[in-house]
Amino acid sequence: MKIQNTTWLLILGIVVSLASSSFASNLPDLRFTEDSLNFGCVAVDFKIFHTYKLVNHGKTPIHIDTVTAHCDCSQIRFVDSLVKPYDTVEFLMIFNTADFYGPVDKNVRVHSSDKKSPKLHTYYRADIGQWLYRIQPKPVSIFMLPVKGTKIGTLINHSLDKITVIDFTLDDKSICDIHLLKDEANKGENIEYEVVANPDLTPGTHLTNFTMSIDLHKNIEPLKITIPVKIVRY
Repeated sequence: MKIQNTTWLLILGIVVSLASSSFASNLPDLRFTEDSLNFGCVAVDFKIFHTYKLVNHGKTPIHIDTVTAHCDCSQIRFVDSLVKPYDTVEFLMIFNTADFYGPVDKNVRVHSSDKKSPKLHTYYRADIGQWLYRIQPKPVSIFMLPVKGTKIGTLINHSLDKITVIDFTLDDKSICDIHLLKDEANKGENIEYEVVANPDLTPGTHLTNFTMSIDLHKNIEPLKITIPVKIVRY
């Protein structure tokens, strides 16, 4: 009986291995490091940013011809590029939330010399001008003039028993840093964070954003909120 069980497990392992190899061989060589992007809740009439990464998983170089956004609301900053095997290339997507309200779904398309999939796309979404579950940022964006090096922001928990920040991502770490001062808030309380400008910023206007993932303690997926950041230096 033990021999039969061992044989059966061996056969099953071979089948799974063959299926996995077949699935992997059908995947594009050029792939995004993320299947989709969710900015979550964000205010109206702001520019928000995301740096996408593409990895060449194949054994030959891949030439990326163009990267385009779904509509005029988004811009792509990308330089024509040749991606060597197992190398990574990045491009910046800028999404303007003006003229939108409510849920928005868009996509980014990549045209390349990848023979398996010359046309590649990924999706991004946002809930614009809506503060779901009445969790509202104050202010809705961070703006710092030259005399300021730090600024405090809050997320107000108006209605839920408890919320907790479980993660946050900052798109451009060269512009600022984020420090969580209070990562948990009961009903009627605030989550608090501090934005610290990079003291070595060059003169000009520097734009970025960060996205917080918030556990609502309701057995549902975390809520995301994106906060735009604008820092001016003379």
